[in-house]
Amino acid sequence: MREKIRKIIKLLHKRYGAPRPYRKSDPVDELIRTILSQNTTDKNSLSAFWVLKKNFKSWDRILKLDTRRVARLIRHAGLANIKARRIKDALKEIDRREGKIGLSSLGRLDLESSLEYLRSLKGVGPKTAACVLLFSFAKPIMPVDTHIFRVTKRLGLIDKKLNIQDAHAYLSGIVPKDLIYDFHLGIIEHGRKTCKAQYPRCGICVLYGVCKFEKKAFFRKRGLN
Repeated sequence: MREKIRKIIKLLHKRYGAPRPYRKSDPVDELIRTILSQNTTDKNSLSAFWVLKKNFKSWDRILKLDTRRVARLIRHAGLANIKARRIKDALKEIDRREGKIGLSSLGRLDLESSLEYLRSLKGVGPKTAACVLLFSFAKPIMPVDTHIFRVTKRLGLIDKKLNIQDAHAYLSGIVPKDLIYDFHLGIIEHGRKTCKAQYPRCGICVLYGVCKFEKKAFFRKRGLN
């Protein structure tokens, strides 16, 4: 399985180029950015994130705002009322635990403890927690969004019966630790541009030879590219 994963990454690099160099992000920024990304596009979530950054020099100022004000600022991201409440709840709890709004303490914890810390924050699921740990602390954990879940199933890397919650731990275990970052970004890129949900572009797919998707021949023959 690991050899197959290494081959997949090489093919993805050939098709899309190597991912951007790893650069650690601020963990609170990453937490908020990922909450905003839930059920929307990157364009919408990033737009909302930068509106917040522009309006607040520090995240603690959000604690003093009415949730409806925050919701208005992030309306581009969709589900604004829900996300505004999640952001405020998470920041309030972090402030209570840490005495400030900061998550640098997670860098001193092991993977399981840091994951448990984040998951205990209201509104923070496995994907959001994994994004913070991977992109802010380089911890070996695989965030699984809809693209990764779909593509890895089609590739035969995860069982069809496995749910998206359990896929985080399973993929974190089978992808070589030093390749998790490249695999994560590469599979997302492939899911967006080629292995689409409704009409996968099998005829031009660089992973066609290693794919287990039962309908791939149909899409290739039908020219649905």
